[in-house]
Amino acid sequence: MKWDRGFYNLIGASVLWGTIGVIVQESYKVGATSLGIVLFRTVFSSIITIPYFTRRIFSWKSIIMGLISGIFYEIYTYTIILDGAPLSSFLLYTSPLFVIIFSYLLFKEKITLVKFIGSALVIVALYLNYLGTPTLLELVWGILSGITYAILISFSKYLQMHGFSGWEVLSSQSLWSMLPTSMSILFLNKVHLLPSALGGVYMAIFGTIIPYYLFYKGIKTFDSTVATIISSLEPVTTTILAYFFLNQTLTTFQIIGATIIIISSLWLGILT
Repeated sequence: MKWDRGFYNLIGASVLWGTIGVIVQESYKVGATSLGIVLFRTVFSSIITIPYFTRRIFSWKSIIMGLISGIFYEIYTYTIILDGAPLSSFLLYTSPLFVIIFSYLLFKEKITLVKFIGSALVIVALYLNYLGTPTLLELVWGILSGITYAILISFSKYLQMHGFSGWEVLSSQSLWSMLPTSMSILFLNKVHLLPSALGGVYMAIFGTIIPYYLFYKGIKTFDSTVATIISSLEPVTTTILAYFFLNQTLTTFQIIGATIIIISSLWLGILT
């Protein structure tokens, strides 16, 4: 049984990430843009992690980590605005299936039946949360968010296996993600600056620094695929918050889906 501190770190990370969909949509309503939010997210998270900069974060591995992160941030934030919170969460958590593949290629993590069952349960549960037919554009962007998220998770585990601390991974992620996101300043209008900056501050602290720190601590004691499945509690949080703050209805299917995710996370916490 592994309901240890690592398990609770993963739960804490997923709850904080679950607030992202609501915050992004609310920021968008008052004039923020997806590009602006991501830009300020990376700037503020980089400033916060300056005390943790070491030689390692100037290596090519760190730069790759930052590029992956920046691309994921851009894709997922845009997907939330395009698809809405429920659908974007559903498609984001196709990521465990991709993590199974990437983690095997990067560090030969075992491919097991338990992982596939856990991943399938999460996807079924999240579809119950959505129960719709996405357009081709929504589907493509959503799957891209799942793939880039899977690459981010797998590569972060790879870095930790090669001597990087959680703070070094987070610092690399924050600093070098500014390379792809800084180009968005070309498309920012002054009207969008303040709401984008406010959304970016929230995302830097509660969508990046705290949850990724918790996640990187948790993934040390868990298989990367299992850690991603446990983190699928994120859309459960998103659904609950959307009910209270975005006036979205909470259906019987959503309650069933949330229950399946919670049971799957607890089950994997015991088995792995």
